[in-house]
Amino acid sequence: MYVNKYIQLYSYEKLVTIRSSTGNNMHSESLLEYVLVNYRWVFVVFFLLPCTVLGKIWTMLERSLWSRHSGLNHEKNLKKIQYQIWQRNKNAPNQVMCTARPSWRSMTISNMVYKKFMFNINVHLDGIISINNKTQTVRVEPGITMGQLIPILIQSGWTVPVALDMEDLTISGLIMGIGLESSSFKYGLFHETCIRYELITADGELITCSKTKNADIFESIPYSYGTLGFLTAVDIKIIPAKKYVKLKYRPIRGLEKMQSRLITETNDLENNDFVELLIYNKDEGVLMTGKMTDGDENFKYINRIGYFYKPWFFKHVQSFLMIWKYGEEYIPLKDYYFRHNRSLFWEIQDIIPFGNHPIFRYLLGWLMPAKVALLKLTQTDTIKKLYDKHHFIDDFIVPISGFKLSIETFHQSLNIYPIWVCPAILRPGKGLMHSYGTVDKMYIDIGLYGEPKVPNYNSTITRDLELFTLNFKGFKMMYVGTYLNINEFKTMFDHRLYEKTRQNLKCQSKFPEIYDKVNKKVRI
Repeated sequence: MYVNKYIQLYSYEKLVTIRSSTGNNMHSESLLEYVLVNYRWVFVVFFLLPCTVLGKIWTMLERSLWSRHSGLNHEKNLKKIQYQIWQRNKNAPNQVMCTARPSWRSMTISNMVYKKFMFNINVHLDGIISINNKTQTVRVEPGITMGQLIPILIQSGWTVPVALDMEDLTISGLIMGIGLESSSFKYGLFHETCIRYELITADGELITCSKTKNADIFESIPYSYGTLGFLTAVDIKIIPAKKYVKLKYRPIRGLEKMQSRLITETNDLENNDFVELLIYNKDEGVLMTGKMTDGDENFKYINRIGYFYKPWFFKHVQSFLMIWKYGEEYIPLKDYYFRHNRSLFWEIQDIIPFGNHPIFRYLLGWLMPAKVALLKLTQTDTIKKLYDKHHFIDDFIVPISGFKLSIETFHQSLNIYPIWVCPAILRPGKGLMHSYGTVDKMYIDIGLYGEPKVPNYNSTITRDLELFTLNFKGFKMMYVGTYLNINEFKTMFDHRLYEKTRQNLKCQSKFPEIYDKVNKKVRI
């Protein structure tokens, strides 16, 4: 996800029950704090959800325009961005640049305070420029979201190889950060499906890059967090879309069996388009494998999980574990892609504890999910502090060979369930994030979202987990920031080509370095 997976991600509020040292009596620092935290759902249900509906209506109106968007305004918008850069270079040469998009509009749970001290450039580009059936590519502006792009592509008979599961994730976030999904074991990270970038440099020059043109720039852009220039357009590979995903559910007991089965299924490229594992406790999980299809003579039950009254997907998956039964069903393609969107993976259950109850789903489920941006915009400092103290959200990417040890380590340090496990192939290269050595290597993204159940949890444990990942030759998503120091960060992410590219593009004193945008001092 991300995330999609949040991102690429995810819910920004947490219902926290605070107990005394004996664990018997609930207390809070103040009555106001207790009300804000334990009755947050009242505000969400009766205010934020209606606001979300208004936002959805506005989105539907915009989509009618996107369907006719031919990129006529793209060139005009590029000139506006270039003009802003030229004005900065003339009037504020000592300020480094970043986009003007406010923190609350992003899917990251962090407040990006660095924007207050940088020169903000308004880069409002969120359209579809063209769909080319002959070359099997779609050209889009970087601000377009998965929720905007995927329906239009499916209507045209196409889809992207790596479609993220959260509707509000943007193309730029998936490239400049990390984007992976249940098809990444086959196609790699999201940026590996991109074949061309359009970029405005620190001097206001418009350039394009690909594997054959400005190749070093092309390879350096992924994970660069907008520190090489402003991304203005992306060409993405598209593949034929089919109506359904034939999804199989397989309950598994034991981490060794989970790891073995993951390796087996990720090697079966012919029969699997999607592979995903949800772990519900330290010994049990459900492995899902899927294949795109238009149906066949053995066509069975169609589960339209996208309907508002349907159970949350992770609860649906858990039902196969509870009865310990193998399952198989057909899910409409778009519903499968956004299977975790309504429940924000499983974070929404901590905001609206009764949200999966049939009565709520049938009466108010059509309002879900609440927009993450609105949740962030309306949260108080008290809730933010409690969230930081009692909640954990992060993604760690480690070699698949380290699956068992990693899950055991996260269980001991956090004890958070469910756990999202998504395999992804990493390829050798010279960019910031690539496999070690000269061959492709299978990794797994381990997503941990929720309230740690270990006693005396302290958020500083994150640094220990980051070092564990670094020692495993793994990677960490940076949407919540990092406790690594600059040298550790550059050990985790290969900066050699990136730093050379920054010099060639004259980024010094004009764009910050990546670490300046992801360390914990600037993401709070």
